Amino acid sequence: MTGRFFRACLVMVLCAAVLTGCETAKKLGQVISNPDIQVGDLKSQPSEMTITLLTEPDINLNADGEAAPVDVQLIYLTDDSKLQAADYDQIASTPLPDALGKNYLDHQDFSLLPDVMKTLPPVKLDEKTQFIGVVAYFSDDQATEWKQIEPVEGTGHSYRLLVHVRQSSIEMKKEDN
Repeated sequence: MTGRFFRACLVMVLCAAVLTGCETAKKLGQVISNPDIQVGDLKSQPSEMTITLLTEPDINLNADGEAAPVDVQLIYLTDDSKLQAADYDQIASTPLPDALGKNYLDHQDFSLLPDVMKTLPPVKLDEKTQFIGVVAYFSDDQATEWKQIEPVEGTGHSYRLLVHVRQSSIEMKKEDN
Protein backbone atom coordinates (compact mmCIF):
# COMPACT_ATOMS: atom_id res chain seq x y z
CA MET A 1 0.00 0.00 0.00
CA THR A 2 2.86 2.40 0.71
CA GLY A 3 4.28 1.84 -2.76
CA ARG A 4 0.98 2.78 -4.36
CA PHE A 5 0.61 5.84 -2.16
CA PHE A 6 4.18 6.90 -2.98
CA ARG A 7 3.56 6.48 -6.73
CA ALA A 8 0.29 8.43 -6.53
CA CYS A 9 2.03 11.29 -4.71
CA LEU A 10 4.85 11.25 -7.26
CA VAL A 11 2.36 11.41 -10.15
CA MET A 12 0.55 14.34 -8.47
CA VAL A 13 3.81 16.25 -7.96
CA LEU A 14 4.87 15.64 -11.58
CA CYS A 15 1.46 16.81 -12.86
CA ALA A 16 1.68 19.98 -10.77
CA ALA A 17 5.21 20.67 -12.06
CA VAL A 18 4.16 20.14 -15.68
CA LEU A 19 1.12 22.40 -15.32
CA THR A 20 3.20 25.13 -13.65
CA GLY A 21 5.71 24.90 -16.49
CA CYS A 22 2.89 25.22 -19.05
CA GLU A 23 1.60 28.37 -17.35
CA THR A 24 5.08 29.91 -17.30
CA ALA A 25 5.63 29.03 -20.95
CA LYS A 26 2.24 30.55 -21.81
CA LYS A 27 3.14 33.82 -20.04
CA LEU A 28 6.54 33.94 -21.76
CA GLY A 29 4.84 33.39 -25.11
CA GLN A 30 2.46 36.28 -24.44
CA VAL A 31 5.31 38.65 -23.56
CA ILE A 32 7.30 37.63 -26.65
CA SER A 33 4.30 38.14 -28.95
CA ASN A 34 3.36 41.48 -27.33
CA PRO A 35 6.33 43.37 -25.83
CA ASP A 36 3.97 46.04 -24.40
CA ILE A 37 2.71 43.60 -21.75
CA GLN A 38 3.89 44.83 -18.35
CA VAL A 39 6.47 42.60 -16.70
CA GLY A 40 7.15 43.30 -13.05
CA ASP A 41 5.74 45.74 -10.54
CA LEU A 42 4.20 49.01 -11.80
CA LYS A 43 6.46 51.00 -9.44
CA SER A 44 9.53 49.80 -11.36
CA GLN A 45 8.08 50.59 -14.82
CA PRO A 46 8.72 53.89 -16.64
CA SER A 47 5.85 56.35 -16.19
CA GLU A 48 3.62 56.82 -19.20
CA MET A 49 2.02 60.12 -20.19
CA THR A 50 -0.83 60.87 -22.58
CA ILE A 51 -0.82 64.54 -23.57
CA THR A 52 -3.73 66.52 -24.99
CA LEU A 53 -3.10 69.95 -26.51
CA LEU A 54 -6.13 72.26 -26.58
CA THR A 55 -6.32 75.78 -28.00
CA GLU A 56 -9.03 78.43 -27.72
CA PRO A 57 -10.47 80.16 -30.82
CA ASP A 58 -8.91 83.50 -29.80
CA ILE A 59 -5.29 82.48 -29.10
CA ASN A 60 -2.25 84.60 -29.92
CA LEU A 61 -4.07 87.67 -31.26
CA ASN A 62 -2.05 89.62 -33.82
CA ALA A 63 -2.02 93.42 -34.37
CA ASP A 64 -5.31 93.19 -36.30
CA GLY A 65 -6.99 91.31 -33.45
CA GLU A 66 -7.10 88.04 -35.40
CA ALA A 67 -6.21 84.68 -33.89
CA ALA A 68 -2.92 83.24 -35.11
CA PRO A 69 -1.07 79.92 -34.71
CA VAL A 70 1.23 79.62 -31.70
CA ASP A 71 4.44 77.60 -31.42
CA VAL A 72 4.58 75.42 -28.31
CA GLN A 73 7.41 73.36 -26.84
CA LEU A 74 6.85 70.51 -24.41
CA ILE A 75 10.04 70.11 -22.34
CA TYR A 76 11.14 67.11 -20.24
CA LEU A 77 13.33 68.16 -17.27
CA THR A 78 15.24 66.68 -14.33
CA ASP A 79 14.85 69.95 -12.41
CA ASP A 80 12.71 73.05 -12.95
CA SER A 81 15.01 75.77 -11.57
CA LYS A 82 16.63 76.88 -14.83
CA LEU A 83 13.31 77.08 -16.69
CA GLN A 84 11.73 78.95 -13.74
CA ALA A 85 14.59 81.48 -13.78
CA ALA A 86 14.76 81.88 -17.58
CA ASP A 87 13.27 84.91 -19.29
CA TYR A 88 11.39 84.83 -22.58
CA ASP A 89 14.25 86.21 -24.70
CA GLN A 90 16.71 83.65 -23.32
CA ILE A 91 14.42 80.71 -24.13
CA ALA A 92 13.39 82.13 -27.53
CA SER A 93 16.92 82.89 -28.73
CA THR A 94 19.00 80.05 -27.22
CA PRO A 95 18.69 76.34 -28.05
CA LEU A 96 16.93 74.60 -25.14
CA PRO A 97 19.85 72.27 -24.25
CA ASP A 98 22.11 75.33 -23.89
CA ALA A 99 19.59 77.45 -21.97
CA LEU A 100 18.57 74.68 -19.54
CA GLY A 101 21.89 72.85 -19.20
CA LYS A 102 21.91 69.49 -17.43
CA ASN A 103 18.29 69.96 -16.35
CA TYR A 104 17.21 69.39 -19.97
CA LEU A 105 16.32 65.85 -21.12
CA ASP A 106 14.26 66.25 -24.31
CA HIS A 107 11.51 68.31 -25.93
CA GLN A 108 8.80 68.21 -28.58
CA ASP A 109 7.81 71.09 -30.90
CA PHE A 110 4.27 71.89 -32.04
CA SER A 111 2.64 74.64 -34.07
CA LEU A 112 -0.97 74.87 -32.94
CA LEU A 113 -3.79 76.54 -34.85
CA PRO A 114 -6.63 78.31 -33.02
CA ASP A 115 -9.56 76.15 -31.82
CA VAL A 116 -7.80 72.77 -32.06
CA MET A 117 -7.64 69.70 -29.84
CA LYS A 118 -4.80 67.25 -30.43
CA THR A 119 -4.18 64.10 -28.37
CA LEU A 120 -0.69 62.68 -28.71
CA PRO A 121 0.17 58.97 -28.53
CA PRO A 122 1.27 57.87 -25.04
CA VAL A 123 4.92 58.59 -24.24
CA LYS A 124 7.11 56.59 -21.84
CA LEU A 125 9.02 59.02 -19.65
CA ASP A 126 12.73 58.75 -18.98
CA GLU A 127 13.20 57.63 -15.36
CA LYS A 128 15.13 60.88 -14.69
CA THR A 129 12.12 63.04 -15.66
CA GLN A 130 10.89 65.05 -12.67
CA PHE A 131 9.15 67.97 -14.42
CA ILE A 132 7.26 68.70 -17.63
CA GLY A 133 7.52 72.27 -18.86
CA VAL A 134 5.50 74.00 -21.56
CA VAL A 135 6.59 77.15 -23.37
CA ALA A 136 4.28 79.04 -25.74
CA TYR A 137 5.76 81.62 -28.09
CA PHE A 138 2.97 84.22 -28.17
CA SER A 139 3.21 87.24 -30.47
CA ASP A 140 3.13 89.57 -27.42
CA ASP A 141 5.53 88.09 -24.87
CA GLN A 142 5.14 91.04 -22.45
CA ALA A 143 1.43 90.53 -21.71
CA THR A 144 1.34 86.76 -21.55
CA GLU A 145 1.94 83.87 -19.21
CA TRP A 146 4.24 82.00 -21.59
CA LYS A 147 5.56 79.08 -19.47
CA GLN A 148 4.17 76.49 -17.07
CA ILE A 149 5.79 73.60 -15.19
CA GLU A 150 4.21 70.48 -13.71
CA PRO A 151 6.00 67.97 -11.42
CA VAL A 152 5.95 64.26 -12.40
CA GLU A 153 7.67 61.05 -11.36
CA GLY A 154 9.69 59.14 -13.95
CA THR A 155 8.61 55.68 -12.77
CA GLY A 156 5.46 53.96 -11.56
CA HIS A 157 2.75 56.30 -12.85
CA SER A 158 0.32 56.72 -15.72
CA TYR A 159 -0.42 60.41 -16.32
CA ARG A 160 -2.89 62.33 -18.45
CA LEU A 161 -1.79 65.91 -19.09
CA LEU A 162 -3.96 68.64 -20.58
CA VAL A 163 -2.11 71.64 -22.00
CA HIS A 164 -4.71 74.37 -22.51
CA VAL A 165 -3.49 77.33 -24.55
CA ARG A 166 -5.73 80.33 -23.91
CA GLN A 167 -5.72 83.82 -25.44
CA SER A 168 -2.54 84.88 -23.66
CA SER A 169 -1.70 82.13 -21.18
CA ILE A 170 -1.09 78.41 -20.73
CA GLU A 171 -2.85 76.20 -18.23
CA MET A 172 -1.73 72.65 -17.40
CA LYS A 173 -3.84 70.02 -15.64
CA LYS A 174 -2.39 66.65 -14.67
CA GLU A 175 -4.21 63.47 -13.62
CA ASP A 176 -2.49 60.39 -12.25
CA ASN A 177 -4.48 57.31 -13.29
